[in-house]
Amino acid sequence: MKAKVNFSFTQLGLPLFILGLSVVIFLKVMENRNVNQLVTKNTGLIIEWEMQNRLLQVEKDQAAIETAMLAMSKDGKTWDSEKQLAVIKQKEKVAAELESIHSFQDDHDFDIPAYDQLAKLFEEKASLQASFIEEYGRNNKAEASRIFNSYRYQELNNHIEPVSTPLLHTSSLSSAQIVDSIVADGNRTSNSSGVFAIGSIIGILLICVYLIIKKKQSHHSEKKVKAAASVKENFLANMSHEIRTPLNAILGFTNILQKTKLDPQQHQHIQIIQSSGKNLLSIVNDILDLSKIEAGMMRIEEAPFRVADVMATVQLMLSPKAEEKNLQLILRVDEEIPETVCGDAVRLTQVLVNLVSNSIKFTEEGGVYVRVTPYKKSGDYITLEFVVRDTGIGIPKDKQRFIFERFEQAEAETTRRFGGTGLGLSIVKHLIDLQKGTITLNSEEGNGTSILVELPYRITNETVPVIKQTTPTYNPSIMNHNTCKILVAEDNIMNQHLIKHLLKNWGFEFDLVFNGIQAVEALRKQNYDLVLMDIQMPEMDGHSATKVIRNELKSDVPIIAMTAHAMAGEREKCINSGMNNYISKPIQEEALYNFIMEYAPNTSEKQAGPAPKGKVIDLKYIESFSEGNQELKDQMIREFVKRVPDSIATLEKAIDEKNYTSIYRIAHDLKTTVHFLGLTVLIGHLLQKMEELATQDGTLPSINLMFGNVKDVCMRAVKEANTLVAA
Repeated sequence: MKAKVNFSFTQLGLPLFILGLSVVIFLKVMENRNVNQLVTKNTGLIIEWEMQNRLLQVEKDQAAIETAMLAMSKDGKTWDSEKQLAVIKQKEKVAAELESIHSFQDDHDFDIPAYDQLAKLFEEKASLQASFIEEYGRNNKAEASRIFNSYRYQELNNHIEPVSTPLLHTSSLSSAQIVDSIVADGNRTSNSSGVFAIGSIIGILLICVYLIIKKKQSHHSEKKVKAAASVKENFLANMSHEIRTPLNAILGFTNILQKTKLDPQQHQHIQIIQSSGKNLLSIVNDILDLSKIEAGMMRIEEAPFRVADVMATVQLMLSPKAEEKNLQLILRVDEEIPETVCGDAVRLTQVLVNLVSNSIKFTEEGGVYVRVTPYKKSGDYITLEFVVRDTGIGIPKDKQRFIFERFEQAEAETTRRFGGTGLGLSIVKHLIDLQKGTITLNSEEGNGTSILVELPYRITNETVPVIKQTTPTYNPSIMNHNTCKILVAEDNIMNQHLIKHLLKNWGFEFDLVFNGIQAVEALRKQNYDLVLMDIQMPEMDGHSATKVIRNELKSDVPIIAMTAHAMAGEREKCINSGMNNYISKPIQEEALYNFIMEYAPNTSEKQAGPAPKGKVIDLKYIESFSEGNQELKDQMIREFVKRVPDSIATLEKAIDEKNYTSIYRIAHDLKTTVHFLGLTVLIGHLLQKMEELATQDGTLPSINLMFGNVKDVCMRAVKEANTLVAA
C-alpha cells in the first residue's frame, strides 16, 4: 500500500512543482513592479525637492541682495569696499545658482511650467539687481535708485510671490500624495499577493483532490481491465482445454487407425477426420497466439541463427502441401546474406510459414516463390527483405487495406471456398511489429499477390552449431524399453486409452493414475524413471502435485507436463512449479516419444545400440522380386551390404565439402538402393528432400540434419543384412 501512495505523490509532484514555481514567479514580478514603481516615484520626488531647494535658495539670496539695496537707497552713502564685495559675491552666487537650475532641468528632463516660470522671474530680477549694483558702484545713485524703485522691479516682486508661494504649497502636497500613492501601491500589491497566494493554495488543493480522484478512478479502471483480461484469459484457457482434450483423442486414434489395415474408403474417411481435426487445432492455435500478443506475453528472443536454416525448415514443412496441389515451391537465399544473424528464428519461421501457407492455399496453378535479400546495412545491423510471391487468386484493391485486420478475408466466398478464420495475417502483422519490422502488400485480383517483409537483425560472428539428429529414428516397431518405468497422471478416459496404447506399443512399463494425489502416493511407494503429468485434474492439479513431489518428497524425477492449456505463460508456469518441460495437447506421437527418450534415464543409450534382428529391414519387396530364388535374394542383400556403406561415406564427404552436385546424385541413387530392403518408409522421404535441397544454395544445415537419420537407419540395416546373409 505504501508503494501506491508514493507512486501517487510522485505523479502529483510535477504539476504541484510547476504551479508553485508559477506562484513564486508571479509574486516576484509583482514585487519588482512595486519596487520599480516606488523607485520611479521616489526619483521624481527627489528631483522635485532638489528643484524646489535650488529655487528657494535663489529666492533667499535675492532677498538678501534686495535688503542691501534698500539700505543703500535710504542712506545714500557710498559703499565701502567690503560691503560692495559681499553684495557682488551674493550676485554672482545667484547667477551661478540660476545657471545650475538650467543644467539640472536639462539633465533630468525636468519640465514643469510653474517651475520654469518662477525660474525666469528670478533671472529677470537677478538681472535688475545686477544693474543696480553696477550703477551704484559707479556712484550713479540716482540711476540705481530709479532701478530699485522702477515699476518693473516692483512688478517682478509682485509676480514672484503669488507664483512661489502656491508652488511651494503644491510641491508639499504633491510629495505627500506620492508617499500616499506608494503606500497604497504597496498595500494593494501586498493584498493582491495574499489573495493570489490563497487562491493558489486553494487551486493546488483542488488539483491535488482532482488528481487523487482521477488516480483512484484510473486504479479502479485498471483493476476492472485486469479483471476483464483475467476473465478472458481464463475463458480462453478453459476453452482451449475443453477443445484440445477431445482433439487429442481424435487425432491420436485416427493416427493409430491409419496404421491398421484399411480399405481405400476407410482410409479416405480417416484422412478426412484427421484433416478436420488438424484444421480445428490450427484455429485454436491462432486464437491462442492472438491472445498471447494482446496480453503482452509474446516475447521476441534474440539468439544467433542462420537464415538459410530457417528457409530450409520452411521448405521442409510446406513442400508436401505444395506437392499435393502440384505447385512449385521455390525458396532462394541471396549470397550476400550474412552467414549468421541475431534475432528470433522461431518467430521468423512462424511469419514465413503463415505467409507461404496462405499463398499455397490461395494458389491453384503455378507456384509460390520466396526470396530473401539484404535491403540495407548500417554498422553491425542489417535489414533483410523477404518476398513471398504467388500466382494465386489475388486480392481486390478495396480489400487490401483490411487484410491485416483480425477475422478479415478478401471475400465471404473466400472463407466458404478456402476456409480459415482470417487471423493468420493479423498475427503475422503483430509479430512483425514486435520485431520492429514492416510488411507491405502488392496484389492484383486474378494475378497473384506479392508480400514484402522487412526485418532488422544484428550481424554476429557467433557460431551456430550444425544441428545433428540426436533423437532416435522414430519407428514404433523397433521399440523395446522394458526397464524404463513411467508414471502417467491423466484424468480423461479418452486420453488414458491413447497414452496406454502408445506406451504399450513402444515397450515401456507404466502405471496410470487419475489425479495429483494418486500421483504423489504412487511416487511415495516406488520410484519411476519419468512422470507424464496432466495439468487440470480433480482433487489436486498437476502444478500442486509437482510442488509436493519436489518440496515434500524431495524427488528429482523428470516431470513432463501434458496439458490442453496452451495460453500465454503456461509453459513458464509449468517450469516454475518444478516441471522439466511441457508438451501441448493434442500430443504428437513422435514429440512424446522424443521427450521420453530425452528425459528418461538410459533410454537413449539403449536405443543407440543395434536394432533387434529383422526390425529395420522389410524383405517383402525383395521376396516378391526374387520369386523364391534364394540365391538372387542373397545376392541382392550382399550388394546392399557392399554398396550402402560406401554410398553413406561418399555422401558424408560431399556434405562436408559442400558439393551439392554429388549430394544430389548420391541421394538419388540411394533412394533406389534402400527401396529393395524396405527402408523407403523410414528414409525415402528424407532422401527425396535431400535431393531437392541439393538444387538450392544455403540448405546444407537441413541436409546435414536429415543425413543423421539416413545414416543411422542405413547402418542398422547393413548390420541386419549381414546377419541375414551369415545365417
